Amino acid sequence: MIDGLRKELASLQKKERELQEIKKNLTKDTKDLKKKRDEENKKFSELIELGKKQREERNSINEEIYKYKALRDKEREKLKILKEKAMKLKEIREKNFALCKESPERVIRTIEHLEWKLETTVMKLDKEKKIVDRIRELKENYKISEEGMDADIKLKDLNRKIKDIRSKIDVYHREVSKRAEESKKCHERMIYYFDRAREVKEIADRYHNALIEKNKELDQYYGELRDTIRKINELSDKIKEIKTERQVQRLRERTEKVEKKKEELRKQGKEIYEKFKHGEKLTGDELRILQESDLL
Repeated sequence: MIDGLRKELASLQKKERELQEIKKNLTKDTKDLKKKRDEENKKFSELIELGKKQREERNSINEEIYKYKALRDKEREKLKILKEKAMKLKEIREKNFALCKESPERVIRTIEHLEWKLETTVMKLDKEKKIVDRIRELKENYKISEEGMDADIKLKDLNRKIKDIRSKIDVYHREVSKRAEESKKCHERMIYYFDRAREVKEIADRYHNALIEKNKELDQYYGELRDTIRKINELSDKIKEIKTERQVQRLRERTEKVEKKKEELRKQGKEIYEKFKHGEKLTGDELRILQESDLL
């Protein structure tokens, strides 16, 4: 029986060694998968942070773009108003200059000359009337010419302002264009980092799923290994119990044998002792038996 148990124990111990080797390999595999998963998750986190940084930078640049666009649009509104005013002044100037036959300076000189002539020259009434009419006509002409000149002066001032505003608009537009390009590059980098992060996350998830399956497999072998070790321990205990029982049995048998021998020895010793009491001569063996039986 014990030989069969020992054979079964040896088989279980062999199975345990095989399971321990499988467990060792599976444990190594799980560590490798966990390491790879963690490395990919670390890359994922780094890429996400880089993407967020680019997004923040892009948003910050976009805020500047909005600011410069608002400034540009404000100047454009001013430009629109000034251009409308300039158009009206231009119309006034062109209309008055078209009606005016002579320049204001020449009109003034002519008026002064005619007025001096009226004051210093004696002339007929009809001639004097012609000069007076001429002076009136010239003054009306001067008034028209003066309005045209005033519109021209204002128009030139407006054109200078328009030029300044256009310069500002160009500056703001360049700032918008420059920052729009920077924002575009940040956006492209952000998309790149987030896309790479998704790719890396997919790899990390594959490692994680493989790790879950490997852990399930490891748990299965752990359970089988624990069951095998339990059986080995139970079988070892049973073998030890049988061996102990056998040892006890052998000890009992030896004790019984010794007691039986002692009983036989005492019985022989009594018989020899009776011979000794009756004065019979004893042999060496008989003397030895008497001594061993404690009758002497």
